[in-house]
Amino acid sequence: MSSAKLVICTSRPLAIASIKPQNHSRNIFIQHLPAKAFLPLTKAPILQTCTRASSAEQATSSEASDITQAVAILRQASTDYSVPPSAVFQALRSLEQAKLPAEEWPTMIGGTASPGKRWRLIFTSGTKEVQKAMKSAGQGSGKYFPLTAVQRWDSTIGQIENGIFLGHVAALTFSGPYAMKGKKLSFDFDTLKIKLGPWTLPINLKEKITEYTSPPKDPFFLFFYVSDDLIAARGRGGGIAFWARTTPAWELENGVA
Repeated sequence: MSSAKLVICTSRPLAIASIKPQNHSRNIFIQHLPAKAFLPLTKAPILQTCTRASSAEQATSSEASDITQAVAILRQASTDYSVPPSAVFQALRSLEQAKLPAEEWPTMIGGTASPGKRWRLIFTSGTKEVQKAMKSAGQGSGKYFPLTAVQRWDSTIGQIENGIFLGHVAALTFSGPYAMKGKKLSFDFDTLKIKLGPWTLPINLKEKITEYTSPPKDPFFLFFYVSDDLIAARGRGGGIAFWARTTPAWELENGVA
């Protein structure tokens, strides 16, 4: 069965010249025209022309609508966690399948000045859950992350900080270098910080990395959606997640600094 196509119609007046009777003896053709052919034309008929939108144009329009809807779902989910996990999962998969261009993503993620940008983790779907959904074409699911998890990227110095924050009481953060090429952001951690009240204990996990070369063995995120307020990516293990941009007021309330 052929797919339906979008038909766009426009109307315009059709210009028709009035036909006046000529010398009948000189024009046999005119003699055989019906009498109504010589009536004066009082109203020009409307000529309707229709054009079919190309399949590419229709696909582009449909894809744009799907992307807009998926982003709206993620925004709602990041606001009040009211969206069912299966709907969040499907929205993420729609954005991943859209294969959006990655222009300006590095600075949109990490900012243009220190300390960069902070993003709070909203939702995750593990490797097994994603693989199961992809193999069986099922709905898929995931879960809202129950703790205050924040990642900070600073593109000016190429530094990532990944932390769990327990209000103003305690925090556990990992930091190190990162580099982004295209949609792939590779990173490594060389420092751990344990914060308890006013005290902070830094611990070196390895020798300080001064020049990061993105080794293939390092963990990475493969981003598939980036905007001013939302980012989404697939991890090296195959799971997917999305984050929402923090605000100064939110950071102050949740002890993120």
